[in-house]
Amino acid sequence: MAALKIFGVSTAAIRKGIENARWPGRLEPVATDPYIILDGAHNPAGARALKEYIEQFFRKGPVRIIYGAMRDKAVDEVVGTLFPLATEVILTAPDQPRALNPESLAGVSDHPNLRVAANIAEALRMARDRPMATFVTGSLFLVGEARAVLGAGQRPTPQE
Repeated sequence: MAALKIFGVSTAAIRKGIENARWPGRLEPVATDPYIILDGAHNPAGARALKEYIEQFFRKGPVRIIYGAMRDKAVDEVVGTLFPLATEVILTAPDQPRALNPESLAGVSDHPNLRVAANIAEALRMARDRPMATFVTGSLFLVGEARAVLGAGQRPTPQE
């Protein structure tokens, strides 16, 4: 705000900009029945923020987490923060060379209801078997792929 004020942007315009700001992939609801929420919690701080959100708004459960991550991330800490909240976890991998394959990721967790999917499209199909609030998280690449599969953020075409 301070920088914008220096450049002469009015307080009203700043306020309107903040109110209309969108952050795709950060607590982004893309479906509501059941809920599907995309959140690129790819580090421990992001995982803690997502945990607080789930505990505040979805504590009555059940909750599913679809998770995929890069090899160079703090996977143990993120998994330890998020997986205990989930009734079910589906592990997958974004289509990236740095991605941790889901089979290796399965070795990091002892979650009692863990499933593996080859990609995000398969993970989302698997999620349809048991409808519940679903959070797609762990990698911004994975969230981007989920947005594409689900058609999130696309503008509707004008009616003729």
